[in-house]
Amino acid sequence: MVKYHFQIFVLLFLCLSVILKANEDTPDDKGVVYYSMSIHAGSMMPHYPLQASLNNDYIRGLDFSTYFLNSSKAELNHSALGLGYFMSNLGNNRVYGYVHSTYLSMLFPLLVNRFPVQLKLGLGPGYVTKKYDSEANTLNRAIGSHINAYGQISLTGGLPIAGEGWMLRMGMSFNHISNGLIFAPNQGINTVTLHAGLDFGSNHRHSGAFTIGRDSERKEKNRFTLTLASGVKEVDERAGKQILTSSLIFDYGYRFHPSFNAGVGINLFYNDTWAYLPYRMDYMELPTPFQSSIHLALELDKNPIAIILQPGFYIYRPTDVIPDFTGRLGMRYSFRNNITLQFAIKHHWFALADYFEWGIGYRFYR
Repeated sequence: MVKYHFQIFVLLFLCLSVILKANEDTPDDKGVVYYSMSIHAGSMMPHYPLQASLNNDYIRGLDFSTYFLNSSKAELNHSALGLGYFMSNLGNNRVYGYVHSTYLSMLFPLLVNRFPVQLKLGLGPGYVTKKYDSEANTLNRAIGSHINAYGQISLTGGLPIAGEGWMLRMGMSFNHISNGLIFAPNQGINTVTLHAGLDFGSNHRHSGAFTIGRDSERKEKNRFTLTLASGVKEVDERAGKQILTSSLIFDYGYRFHPSFNAGVGINLFYNDTWAYLPYRMDYMELPTPFQSSIHLALELDKNPIAIILQPGFYIYRPTDVIPDFTGRLGMRYSFRNNITLQFAIKHHWFALADYFEWGIGYRFYR
């Protein structure tokens, strides 16, 4: 079983490498590889009473990351793309088990002096060893499937110790594990950890395909993006029904800074979750499966990778069961031919996952 899941993670890494290779830059864009390893210690952050009662074990974890720097020196003075592996327990070893994740990350420098400080954002697939079972593990209302998404936000800094690229690393991380309601129940698990470890540079060179921040000085300020996205969610474990959702998204963004775009967008959703129990009683009228919303389109753009944040609210919703506030948080990859690939989590009030989306789109520049 362990060998099988290891093969899945290797396949995901290979798929990412193929995508990056297809979008490779010129040889002049090549840089060096930088490594970081740290241990994590902390606690679960319960957001349901049941989770609080089960929070018996301190969090212990391990994080190993590889960063592909744009320069020929092992210095974290610029944004960098990375790949990482994270492992930890989840607050109750018997009920929740452990998470193993391989993830894509972006490192953004906040201070670049003698004691550098960075913001790290990571997102990728995760395997959780314990999930909800109606007979064997009824207390686990947090995780409804073995395969989940893992997200990490870290504020991290370094202390140079010896030679070029060698550094002690310390900081704080917020970790989230959820399946986006593909399978119910799905309360999700949040943990907060302190981390400490060691960074070390190398002479290893990487392909220019891993370079981010290219074309940042593009003259066109206006960006128009049309995206078609789809997802899967389970209505409720009692209903035992999974449905296909879809979204048509149009965004306008203005480049205020080479790395920051902001604008507005509109969504048209197809999601008939609300037509099923427990959301609709038999005596209620069947609601339409369509909804619509408007949102701010905020984008931290380190081309070809971008972090997208789209907080908004519904302008049409067929039932009051649907919360007013909705939004989207995710990553977008842009190819040279202006085609984009997108992975995001659609949410309500930031804390309530609605479903995961996978999308393809096209971007116009003016």
